[in-house]
Amino acid sequence: MKKMNTIVYVSLIIATLFGIFGQDIAYFLNENFIESYPIYYLTALTVISMCLYICLMIFIFIQYKKQRITKNKLEITLYLFFTIGFPVSCWSLLVTAMWWG
Repeated sequence: MKKMNTIVYVSLIIATLFGIFGQDIAYFLNENFIESYPIYYLTALTVISMCLYICLMIFIFIQYKKQRITKNKLEITLYLFFTIGFPVSCWSLLVTAMWWG
């Protein structure tokens, strides 16, 4: 149970960091790795962030259906996803759309 919680919360943190700091990470990757247009890195980070949020929600629902987590824990986790994940995803989509023009 602790391992599952750790995976969920670490993935939530990584997805949030990729969503919020995607521009800075894209510039960092462009300067220190393969030199390409940073917009491609930003797009990849945005997609990774959104996929992590979606996969984590599916993972949580599967765990709930298998009765490995309680309803109270499900409500707390979903609250975190919708209060953190939705605004961060909207922000990263807005930034990526502005970069694409």
